[in-house]
Amino acid sequence: MMLICNNCGSNVLDNMEHCPTCHTFVGFPNVRAAERKEEIDALESRYQQAIKAAEADGFHQCLKSFEDSMKKTCAVINVDLDYLQHFITTDKALYSNYSLQVRGEVRKPAMDQDDKARRTVESMLFGSYAEEIRYAALSLDGAGLRSYGPYAMKLREIAISKRASLLEDNSYHFIEKHNIRCGKPIPVGYMSTWQERYKLAVSKLADRISSVTSEEEYARILLLFSGGDRKTDDYIEIHIYGSFDNRAVESVRGKSSAGKKHEHALLATVKEYLVKAGKEWIEE
Repeated sequence: MMLICNNCGSNVLDNMEHCPTCHTFVGFPNVRAAERKEEIDALESRYQQAIKAAEADGFHQCLKSFEDSMKKTCAVINVDLDYLQHFITTDKALYSNYSLQVRGEVRKPAMDQDDKARRTVESMLFGSYAEEIRYAALSLDGAGLRSYGPYAMKLREIAISKRASLLEDNSYHFIEKHNIRCGKPIPVGYMSTWQERYKLAVSKLADRISSVTSEEEYARILLLFSGGDRKTDDYIEIHIYGSFDNRAVESVRGKSSAGKKHEHALLATVKEYLVKAGKEWIEE
């Protein structure tokens, strides 16, 4: 599919960020994918069905409360302590992704089967711009997926909102659940822009909300960390186009009781830098 460049009138493929003729910026491809009419219409249909079902069951106000909370959600990335210390205290560092780290020879590839699965899924979802995507999880309280690391970096909304799209599930789970094969279209109604993330959350999670659901439960309904196994984590995945630096981080959440002496020193450095940068440390 293609769009027309507003500047020079040339055709621009949906997987391109700039016009190939005049290099005018035409939008982030992942966001444009979520903004397609068929995608918006399908999500709206699921969202309205969820609301009607809640009304029929007498849970409409409960679902409305959940929806209001989903409008206040944030993007969170979990990392280990070594990475956290380097990224937070190094102003020149940029947050990269698996593919670019492997290609840049700053990390080894995953095991062969996992490496192939990762690259296949990314190719199916994003095609040629897969290397531009950074992954985060949608969170209500700033807590994240500890299966990816014990420290959760909450990203500033202004840093990611215009270039973020969301998928209802982890990419791998989504591909498996919908039995998607190479060359086949991605089913519509399971993506959203950042601004309409609440509709995606309501569409996915409405059947988990009832009259006995408390507001304190919302965070764990949205993001379920199952104890360390990534295969059983349940969350809404955020796709951020392009890199970002430590100024994109609003706060860091974790435990201060790191096990070893050198870890205490690293964590103290992180906290000191956060204070100087006007950012918040949140103790779990």
